[in-house]
Amino acid sequence: MYHQDHADHHATRPTATFTVAFRHVCFLLLTCGLLPGSAIAAEPTAGVDIPTVLKQSKEYRYRFRDGDAEAAIANVALLEKATASETGSADLWNAMGLAYVYVAARATLPGGSRGDAVIALQKGMPALNRALQINPDHAEALSLRAGMRALVGMQMNSPQLVPLALADMNRAVALAPESVEVRLTRAFGAPAMPDELRNRMNEAADLDFLIEKAEGNRAGEFMTLLRADLHFENGELELARQLYERIDATGAASAASVARSRLTQLPQGRDKVMKDIQAFRAVAGTRCSMCHGPITTSASGP
Repeated sequence: MYHQDHADHHATRPTATFTVAFRHVCFLLLTCGLLPGSAIAAEPTAGVDIPTVLKQSKEYRYRFRDGDAEAAIANVALLEKATASETGSADLWNAMGLAYVYVAARATLPGGSRGDAVIALQKGMPALNRALQINPDHAEALSLRAGMRALVGMQMNSPQLVPLALADMNRAVALAPESVEVRLTRAFGAPAMPDELRNRMNEAADLDFLIEKAEGNRAGEFMTLLRADLHFENGELELARQLYERIDATGAASAASVARSRLTQLPQGRDKVMKDIQAFRAVAGTRCSMCHGPITTSASGP
């Protein structure tokens, strides 16, 4: 279920260098045109099989996340052709916005060019804006743009963007409460926002939804870690302990190691645990390999 997907926002297997670079990618994306124009009427279809194109685009995203860098280029080519023939599909333009973000992310990998990232992003935000021009209620396009705004606002000293981002995240969830993608954006973005903007009930609801959708897989274990951390932050220490112990006992090795660390830290006091929780939240959603990849139970070792 989670393949709707961390990669839709963070694009590849991570390194610390990539995480920093991607934040700059997000900044460039926003500088290429932040606000959508007024709604426009959809144009008649030119015979594009939209569901098939969207399915192929998703496959390209999976391939890129799994290490095929050239899949990002193929994805853009697919969607450029499709949007040239069918200009009135908000879904295609949203997929195009994602595709250009992937090309920009590809440019941050070893051997990539910052110039290529700029060129890609000069096309990426207008594609998202076009999706919102066609359909101002397109939850996924709204959510993706909100995620970018939040990153820029918090990382690039643009605090005025943060409440706008949160408002769009909330609206996207209201428009599509069953969408994993929009819930992921808010689940990862909201806890990092200034405390006065946070709504912990919404954060809990997002994580509970994502845990249920994950159906016990590795991604769900990391969502459960985030849920346990929120319990701890809210002073619900026994609930936090129960979740940490469950993941330590039955989770994948990577998730279990974090849970075990939390259990060790609990006697050391709130400040120590919160410091590690905040560090964990800072990379949640940017390190796709945390949630995806071969699953090894904690009993089997790393």
